[in-house]
Amino acid sequence: MAKTGLWAMAALAVVAGGSGASAQTPVPPSPKDFVLATAQTDRYEIMAASVASAQAQDPRVRSLAQQLLGDHTRARDALRQAAVAAGLPAPPDGMSSDEASLLAGLQGLRGRDFDRAYARQQVLVHTQAVAVADSFAAAGADPTLRKAAQAELPTLRDHLKAAQQLRADLGGP
Repeated sequence: MAKTGLWAMAALAVVAGGSGASAQTPVPPSPKDFVLATAQTDRYEIMAASVASAQAQDPRVRSLAQQLLGDHTRARDALRQAAVAAGLPAPPDGMSSDEASLLAGLQGLRGRDFDRAYARQQVLVHTQAVAVADSFAAAGADPTLRKAAQAELPTLRDHLKAAQQLRADLGGP
């Protein structure tokens, strides 16, 4: 699980959901996997925002990064509390190998190249984060964690919209 984290959970949510008009609610990850994947993504977001503070050229990128840094730090703390309340250990402070690769890809970039790559990554990661949180919020096995997912979904959706707008503004695909 630690290898792929959010990526595997997002794929599971999409594949398990079926297709066509008869699609049902995607099968959510287990509570333990939900906590781990979400914590890993929060860690990536915090680290990527820190890199953006130093390497972004466009003030809109820096502004989004500061918002994400604050929101994902708060979300990480809330997730830890919800995990403990649900009888799970607090998640480790790491990220998946996929997210670590994304972060490494940002670290060598500067200026406009960084800005575009950061915006693309934010769309990708938040699309997957919304899918995982949405599936758990709808049908997660643990009510405490389900409530935490429901509470975080509006913020994740706002982040996704902001990232999509930023990517479009910067001329990205």
